[in-house]
Amino acid sequence: MIKNYLVFAKWRQKDVEFLNSLKLKRVIEKGYCGILIEDDDTLRTIRNRYSKQNTLLNRISPPEFSITFQGVTFSKKELDAAKCYMLPPFGKPKGFPLPKETYQNELFSFECGNYRVNRKQIGLFRINKPKWSKNQVTFHLDWEWDCIFFKKEFYQEVLAPLGLKYKEVIDNRTKKPLEDTIQLDIPVAQSKLLIENSAYDLYSSEERCGKKQYARQYLDFFPSFEKEFDFNICYTKKNLMGGLRGL
Repeated sequence: MIKNYLVFAKWRQKDVEFLNSLKLKRVIEKGYCGILIEDDDTLRTIRNRYSKQNTLLNRISPPEFSITFQGVTFSKKELDAAKCYMLPPFGKPKGFPLPKETYQNELFSFECGNYRVNRKQIGLFRINKPKWSKNQVTFHLDWEWDCIFFKKEFYQEVLAPLGLKYKEVIDNRTKKPLEDTIQLDIPVAQSKLLIENSAYDLYSSEERCGKKQYARQYLDFFPSFEKEFDFNICYTKKNLMGGLRGL
């Protein structure tokens, strides 16, 4: 596992000369610029240079200098040995749920006003008929990244034999179910994540709903479930930032 950090600042000419001498993956120019660097000797060299104390006559670090953790790169061995994976948003969103202004009231029931905490899907998505590219089998929508849509043929051949269920998707023009597109019916996990006191335990309770909102971040290994259970895909019981649930 390799940790990755974003090094950012408003670089000066002397910073540009120093950084480019390190033969980074990109050329650094004057002004605002950030670069992703692995946790290695290069990062330590940068830390050591800019950790020195500034003085009135000599400012060591450039304006707005920061080094922030951005996530990790897992090795193939670690990925192969993992029991399960958290899915981040993938691919470019393909359209919006319709009608944009009122779809949430038609699709979901809410525990706390229109806030996404513990909401439940009670209706079917309505979208414009998608144009599937040659090798495309899945997509998600703007605003609803944790809802996944598949080409129906792929679902029948690959996902249905695994016991996964689906929901129909409505064609916005005809108001009838689309023949080539389905939404994967993702169940909620049977056990809670052991997220308290972990690196992901970052947000306090929201006053409006009294539910803890955890950051949607990709740090390293995700907390395990309290109890083991069999699943192919599931939503977490925990609410991530904005009321979304991890996949």
